[in-house]
Amino acid sequence: MNEPLPKNVRVWGIWCHLSGTIAALVGTVLFLPFVTLLLPLIVWRSGRDRHPFIDQQGREAMNFLLSMTLYGIAAGVLSAFLFFATCSVIIYTSANTTNTSENMLMWIGYTFLIGVALFVVFQVVITIFAAIKASKGQSYRYPFSLRFLGS
Repeated sequence: MNEPLPKNVRVWGIWCHLSGTIAALVGTVLFLPFVTLLLPLIVWRSGRDRHPFIDQQGREAMNFLLSMTLYGIAAGVLSAFLFFATCSVIIYTSANTTNTSENMLMWIGYTFLIGVALFVVFQVVITIFAAIKASKGQSYRYPFSLRFLGS
């Protein structure tokens, strides 16, 4: 039978997952986008030699955070393109439809903010779920995670 993991190993696993969310929240408040990757990298690198579970969960967390960073950059580029394309169309076609163009820009802004909020909520919820699994000594594989670091 499998022996339960020691508590300190499970705590390291929990911190591998939660450090990314904590760093993301701090990075968002301080407008430092890549700080999200720094704290989990430090936690993982500090604990990976202590137990294979810590190494595995740290890799999973880093793969997820790298994937979310990549997806966020892609979404930002796409959003910027769509915003400027929409602004160009509005400027080109708005001879006397100022109210319509202002409303359209307002809804683009709302849509962007809702998309960002959903992205952040998804990341936080999935990370908390992973931390709960780690607290029970169970491995967790993130959905939509690219395998940059192997597993």
